[in-house]
Amino acid sequence: MCGVLVAFAKKGQLNQNDCKNASEKIFSRGPDFNFSRFKLDNKLFLSQTVLSITGKPELNLQYSISKNKRYEILFNGEIYNFKELQSKYLDSNDLYNISGSDTETIINLHQIFEPLKVRKIIEGMFAYVIYDTKENKLLISRDIIGEKVLYHYEDENLIIISSQLGPILEIAKDIKINKKALMRYFFTRHLLTNKETVFENINVFQPGETLEINLLNNHKKILNLEQLTDLIDPKKIYDNFNKSEDDLIIEADNIMNDNAKLLSPNIDYYSVVSGGIDSSLVSKYLKENSKIQPKYICLQFPEKDKVASEVKLFENFFNNNIKEVNVDIDLFQEFLEESYKSICMPLPTHSFISQAILAREVNKNDVKILFTGDGGDELFGGYEFYKTINYDLEYKHNPSVYSGIYDQGIKFNNFDFQEISEESNHEWVNTREHFEKFNSVEANIQSILLLDTKIQLESVGIRASDTMSMMSSVESRGFFLTKKILNFALNLPAKNKILITDKVETRPLMKKLFTKNFDKSLLKPKQGFSGFPNESMKRIINNFKITTEFLDITEFENFNIEDNLALEWKFLNVEYFLKTFLNYAK
Repeated sequence: MCGVLVAFAKKGQLNQNDCKNASEKIFSRGPDFNFSRFKLDNKLFLSQTVLSITGKPELNLQYSISKNKRYEILFNGEIYNFKELQSKYLDSNDLYNISGSDTETIINLHQIFEPLKVRKIIEGMFAYVIYDTKENKLLISRDIIGEKVLYHYEDENLIIISSQLGPILEIAKDIKINKKALMRYFFTRHLLTNKETVFENINVFQPGETLEINLLNNHKKILNLEQLTDLIDPKKIYDNFNKSEDDLIIEADNIMNDNAKLLSPNIDYYSVVSGGIDSSLVSKYLKENSKIQPKYICLQFPEKDKVASEVKLFENFFNNNIKEVNVDIDLFQEFLEESYKSICMPLPTHSFISQAILAREVNKNDVKILFTGDGGDELFGGYEFYKTINYDLEYKHNPSVYSGIYDQGIKFNNFDFQEISEESNHEWVNTREHFEKFNSVEANIQSILLLDTKIQLESVGIRASDTMSMMSSVESRGFFLTKKILNFALNLPAKNKILITDKVETRPLMKKLFTKNFDKSLLKPKQGFSGFPNESMKRIINNFKITTEFLDITEFENFNIEDNLALEWKFLNVEYFLKTFLNYAK
């Protein structure tokens, strides 16, 4: 896992001090080694920080250059099958891996294959930039689910590509706030589109995107955009519909075991346990398929949360090896401010602070990898609000309460609700088109889950999760986010994700998989991975002064900040994030 930074001056030269200062803002993403170099008479700056999981970090600079010296790579992520690819394609071509890292394998694959061929054969999470020294081109590529984020800034003078926003603000300087994006945060259930950020001219490269930028003429060409919909096969869904539940459970069990073998590292690592379905299954499959046994970690919150007590029920299974981290309100507040320096967006929910606390504890124990159950709810129908949706109607608009307008009677002057409503509906229609061959209930369920995966998970969940872990130099691995599991989940019939009889049951298949591996008595109702009750949240809010430096509260109609804790949190979140982050970025 690493940090990536590229800057290019279309006119003149880059400011070297600005570039060097910018590179320091991603050091937490790669504390083991870092290197920077200027190219093209100081017009191009390439910088890399390294969190070493495989190989020798001190060799990364030398072996991030292809053997023919034409290509240079800045790589963020993990390629789980790089040893297999090395043996299959490179050793026979005398392209031996000397550093022992996946970075060396990837750059040499680009020496012998076209970029899209490389994308097709690699399995992992990644966001990388390759500089073609012969043609003066940049090649940018991200994994299909967007587990590793990459930001892009461009104006008439500069192109900047970075793993985080801080370096961009260090180089570009005059950055304006994207007020439209902030309003989305207030009025929609999702924070942002999967392209935009809270700053103008700063966007996110798309998950699955492979883009080429010609530095000589600034010509950009999307070579490919691999999307989750590419994995959907209606025939597979029909075939799976006719399979027995027992057969699907066996298939799921085999896929999970294979996935654990693929992802298991050769160094110490932690797996989060919460007493829930996702984390329990992830921990179980890692335990049974890893050469190195996982360590386990959980959080205990004050006042309401029963996570730790429920986790204790699993202690025998997990060899009484569960590290409990007690989180009090003071610790939470400490991490709140620290998180704003890194997260690159207003916190989607305060639950992401929990991830930051977990990562810090993992780091304290000299461990670099933390496994999570990210994606389990979106892929397998786990959210409780899915029970409240009426799936039985012919909808022209998205029936999901989660993806629609967040109606609290709040209005904002000069904010175009019609536009955002049309955008939301456009996403819904485009997604639903992939399931038009099915009946209305099947199509609606599949579309809602896919839309939440594309918007909620891609643009909010794993983007924030990556940043929260990397601020403590810890790699977060989403067990369910590999192509193996994406292919399986996206081609399951709706009834295996959300079962509608006389009531609505969430994640029926995953519950059956859970009871196959654990005693049925351990199956508990879902509870959020967050923590603090309203009383504690009020204390947090009261301890921070809510200013109106960035948002003018007079522009809001029917808004009483003291009447709604959720909106009060949102308002503070925007103001405090921008104040903290912009001060940090200076």
